[in-house]
Amino acid sequence: MKKIIISDIHGNLEALNTALEYIDKLDVEKQIVCLGDIVGYGPNPVECMEKTLSITDKICLGNHDYTAINEDLDHKMVWHASEAIKWTRKILDDGMKKRIKDFKVQIEEDNILYAHASPDSPMKWQYITNAKNASSSIAEMKCSLCFVGHSHIPGIYANYELHNEGEKTPLSKNGKTIVNIGSVGQPRDGSPMLSFAVFDDVGWNVEIIRQEYDYQKTMSKIEKAGLPSFLAERLMSGI
Repeated sequence: MKKIIISDIHGNLEALNTALEYIDKLDVEKQIVCLGDIVGYGPNPVECMEKTLSITDKICLGNHDYTAINEDLDHKMVWHASEAIKWTRKILDDGMKKRIKDFKVQIEEDNILYAHASPDSPMKWQYITNAKNASSSIAEMKCSLCFVGHSHIPGIYANYELHNEGEKTPLSKNGKTIVNIGSVGQPRDGSPMLSFAVFDDVGWNVEIIRQEYDYQKTMSKIEKAGLPSFLAERLMSGI
């Protein structure tokens, strides 16, 4: 089976639709897992919630999802993120907020852990962006494999040497690996291309998928919604 792992959609419907078009064309048995942050930043939180809920019931809680229904993290957010989440709270109805309350902090199955930010202390929302800050999380892992998002920067980190085979990276069941799948709706590695992962649980390998999408349409929606202009500009530069 192919496990399709998506994360950090952030109300970006154009990016989500593009990713789902790719996923729909995969003519294999597949299951979608979402690592959270469906909302925040972007102009289509309701549509992205509806679409994600329609394709999977395996959804982790992201920090923006959490803040959309709890105000206790507002003071920790930068201005543009805070303005966007306050706007999002007004857009989401009670039914949507209730569904967010049902999101799991972590999901564990078949020696694989799914989390929004990190496998250790998940509600501290720690970033995994490089081998150094991945190492402490790897040391605490009980599963062989963990998928995360949160940083919006894709990367694969392990306590053993990795060898790419074309576009796929073989993983070891005997070692420990963290795969940061990047972000569907707001990549931050210097590229505007959306990012998600396809994991083969038979061959035990992973591929990071990058795709172009119509970010200019999303930028226009952000501006029309009156959200901070920086949220539109960063989509073009991937920062």
